[in-house]
Amino acid sequence: MIEIFFGKAPDHVKKHLADITMKAMSKLDTGTGPNFLSEIEAIGMQAQSAGGNLQIMETGPVLLTIEQPQTQEKFEVTIERDDLVGDEDQIELSFQMSRNGKPETLPFLPRLTFMMKMETGIWRVSDLNLSARMPLTDPDFLKDLVDQMQEKQRASNEAGAAYSVRAIVGAETTYHNKHPERPFSCSLSEMGSAVDNELAHGTKNGYVFALTGCDALHFKVAAESATPGSGQRAFCADESGVIKFSSNGKAATCLSSGQPYNGNSRLTTGFSVD
Repeated sequence: MIEIFFGKAPDHVKKHLADITMKAMSKLDTGTGPNFLSEIEAIGMQAQSAGGNLQIMETGPVLLTIEQPQTQEKFEVTIERDDLVGDEDQIELSFQMSRNGKPETLPFLPRLTFMMKMETGIWRVSDLNLSARMPLTDPDFLKDLVDQMQEKQRASNEAGAAYSVRAIVGAETTYHNKHPERPFSCSLSEMGSAVDNELAHGTKNGYVFALTGCDALHFKVAAESATPGSGQRAFCADESGVIKFSSNGKAATCLSSGQPYNGNSRLTTGFSVD
């Protein structure tokens, strides 16, 4: 198995395929693009050059692990079954993911089964089966799956809320430049095309948006999650253009003592307040 995907010899894939398989694969090679064998070889090459720490185990149930230090992610291939009977061997592989040391539940449990047969002293692949299993009555699997999907949705909602606050700040600047005789607007619907229709109605991505304290020099915008599950943080900004957030999800906290939202640069409104 290790030699098929991570061999160094030019024919490390070919030597483990039956002659009849090789003849069929050669008919698919038109010379106009990568063929089947080069695709298999690319899997091993990509795994070794992906920038992570690849470890190949010669013994034991774990076949290989790939760790990404930057994202704290770990991918592991485990040998679930290795049934050797005479000149035939059936090997079943499973795949696991973890992040920050905690297992991640995949939407399904993939299994890859190789049927190997000894021919002229070499193990060759005679059958390959890929299956996906979803244990729909396993409460632990379902709980982990739902929790992860909800967490990803919350993260997406929060990123969208911060982006929308940024858009509103830009819209206020546009509005004030068009109407310098007026104070900043406290109505999202007055922003016109500077914000999309959904945001103009005050709700988007599971968040509720509100403008307050609008006068000739100031305005405040804040976003709170519409429901406890749609987001954990509140986001806000004012005429300074700095996007902030509060971990307790309260707009009032964000406006009074919010922390700068990392990854978002200071927004220039073109308006300075002494």
